[in-house]
Amino acid sequence: MDDNETNFGASHSRVSYRAHESQDTLDGVPSIAPLRPLSRSGRRSEEASSTLSTFPVSGRSPRRSPRVIGNQNSFAPVAGPPEPVVPTPPHFIKPHPQQIGTDEIFYLNRKGALTLPDLGLRNELLRSYAEYVHPFMPLLDLQDFLEAVEGNGNFVSLLLFQCVMFAGTAFVDLRHLKNEGYATRREARKQFFRKTRLLYDFDFEVDGVSLIQSLLLMTYWYETPDDQKDGHHWMGVAVSLSHTIGLHRNPENSRMDVKRRSLWKRIWWSTFMQDRLIALETRRPMRIKCEDFDVPMLTLEDFDISPLPDHISCIPVDCTLLRDEEKQRQLAIMCIEKAKLCLCISHVLSTQYSVLSNDQGALGEEGHTKTTVILQPKKLGPETCGVKTINEELQRWEELLPEEAQYRVPSRQDIVKGNGAVVLHSALLQMVYFATLSALHRPQVLPSAAWPVRNVASDLLDISRRSVRRAANEITNIAQDLLILDLVHYLPTTGVTVLLPAIIIHLLDIKAPDEATRRASLHGFCQCMQAVGKLRETYAAADYATTFLEATIRKAGISMSQQPNASRQELATTAEGLVDADRWMDFVPFGPNLRTLTSPPEGTDELSGISDYDVAPGWSTTNPDQPEGTDWIDQSSQGFRLD
Repeated sequence: MDDNETNFGASHSRVSYRAHESQDTLDGVPSIAPLRPLSRSGRRSEEASSTLSTFPVSGRSPRRSPRVIGNQNSFAPVAGPPEPVVPTPPHFIKPHPQQIGTDEIFYLNRKGALTLPDLGLRNELLRSYAEYVHPFMPLLDLQDFLEAVEGNGNFVSLLLFQCVMFAGTAFVDLRHLKNEGYATRREARKQFFRKTRLLYDFDFEVDGVSLIQSLLLMTYWYETPDDQKDGHHWMGVAVSLSHTIGLHRNPENSRMDVKRRSLWKRIWWSTFMQDRLIALETRRPMRIKCEDFDVPMLTLEDFDISPLPDHISCIPVDCTLLRDEEKQRQLAIMCIEKAKLCLCISHVLSTQYSVLSNDQGALGEEGHTKTTVILQPKKLGPETCGVKTINEELQRWEELLPEEAQYRVPSRQDIVKGNGAVVLHSALLQMVYFATLSALHRPQVLPSAAWPVRNVASDLLDISRRSVRRAANEITNIAQDLLILDLVHYLPTTGVTVLLPAIIIHLLDIKAPDEATRRASLHGFCQCMQAVGKLRETYAAADYATTFLEATIRKAGISMSQQPNASRQELATTAEGLVDADRWMDFVPFGPNLRTLTSPPEGTDELSGISDYDVAPGWSTTNPDQPEGTDWIDQSSQGFRLD
């Protein structure tokens, strides 16, 4: 998006506001009531808050209102309404730009965009941001940011600060949000994101770097599959601004000091990594071309690794991460490895997938044009597809992974020692790796419905089948570890992305010829669905993934006994039905002469008939009642049974 398009949003918002204001006037007298300070939850309180000082807006002359005297209209001075007041910004918030007028300030204040959380919630959101957002998106000089909040005389962009607050709502303890009047985490995230949208649409920030930092945090928002301003949209604006200010060029050739050069490198690689993950999540085109930038790979010297000074009190004392240099170093190494992995993701997507428009011009339920441009597997032969080369690249990444970034099965003791964030990011890094491995090999195993079946060499087909199943099993094992330690809800939306392909592979492997594989697949399916269920408390994306999966299950016609000794089978119509089946099957004895699961017809390939389009996050743009590309179910539903 260019600057003209960016400015259009602000102009449109101001026009909308003035139209709204004109409806609130009568005989030239605004009906704006005296503005009471907003409550910390964003709702208007009945009493002035003691924590917010207010000031009258000067420069407004007394209003004159018509008074009827007899049969003549004459104007006489009357007392106007009390002057509106707005909260005084905290000491660390940068003054608003001069082009933001009084009307806009009143409107933004009334909508809650100028209101910050109270100190308790603010500090918890800062802690959540530092532990679960910043390690893999190090786009701030975090210690300088916290020093400013603490009161060292420096200023912070209001838009950027509200974006930090929004990002933290996904991970903060729910009780802190409920104490401020939010019924659910998703309600809180929506309200906090609305603040960022308002400030952005009103051009409340003009600094390019602050805008890019804010936009990257706004990519965490996802509401509906056909939302025109989703993470992919905000990613495009961030990339456009990055090119405008030269963020994509090597900062070593600039006159910036060392600290600022390191910040610019981290912001660029944060932009690059988020671009690749969003493309992997949504199957939408990548915004950044590898040949268009020359920023060197991150090194440990680019990270500010130092303990938090004792005088900074805005981070709760029990946050050990910012006070432990070794943990910071370990997370910085993981971030560097994530950047290298995202280069591999680039090669996977550019080699194996092309941009196609599926059902171009389709309209949604409300008549809006649907999003139809997605990445689909290319039509390539085994000699030209490049799968082996990229597979070797991924193997090298895994083999060269530093010890500090390697995933080890965590224990409860790790949580007691305050290593929860380290465990979570180590797990996430591995899950993204296996999701990338799956994305590379799926087109060989699961040919796209848009193209004929590939003439895949037998050795490559074997490699791809093993890799797809290995990826599904490893993702499932890691998800189970996180479930045991109650860490799943700390995953970002990427957690949904990596779980969905694993779930579908498990669902297909229920058709495997042997009983043990079918049982294990059902159990793996249920473990992953349990993790998705946890993420539904935070992300709408998990809702749409679940809807897609349940529509798939309904069309598959999976039948099962509802209890161990039942003689009649019933169709499974929900994921919950399969979970129930897995639960009671744990009590059914298993042996060579007891078949609780029916194998597919002889000669049936358990992975036949499904297209790669079904397994990747195509759910983001599909009708939940009729998921696109599920014709494979009609072809292979025979034998896809649980007896």
